[in-house]
Amino acid sequence: MSKIKLPKRMGIKRIILLIIVCFYFGSCFQFNGEKIEINYRDKTIKVLSDDYIIESILMKNHQSKYYLLELKDTLKGSNTINLKDKSPGYNIVVDSLDYYCSIKPDIDSPGVWVTIIKKGFKNDGDHFKEMQYFNFNKLPCNSNIIDTIVASNPYK
Repeated sequence: MSKIKLPKRMGIKRIILLIIVCFYFGSCFQFNGEKIEINYRDKTIKVLSDDYIIESILMKNHQSKYYLLELKDTLKGSNTINLKDKSPGYNIVVDSLDYYCSIKPDIDSPGVWVTIIKKGFKNDGDHFKEMQYFNFNKLPCNSNIIDTIVASNPYK
């Protein structure tokens, strides 16, 4: 029995073609994340698109959570959350933000995670662009800065 051998050049051409095709289709996908505004002075977080609402906000360090807000009903969500007030349609699970903002800022690795969802979102398995998340490491304490942050990735 003799084996049929393809010339090496033919195999290399196929590999190069496969790489080009993968690169082309991979570059067709572009994630355009939504933006949120964090107003540290007023302690507000706002989604800059009217099509999205805030689903949850979590502030923590490695050991403890010091603020956790969760959406109860997607029909009652808001695109603006004031961290000082109770927002209708949301449960505040943990609220120690004032305590952490009042102590010396030596909190180990603070982190803030915000998840937004499209208005009227129903989790049917195809939620690639309907849920997005943001993370950053600056607490909304004792500052007059207003930051605008772009979603880091769609929620998976």
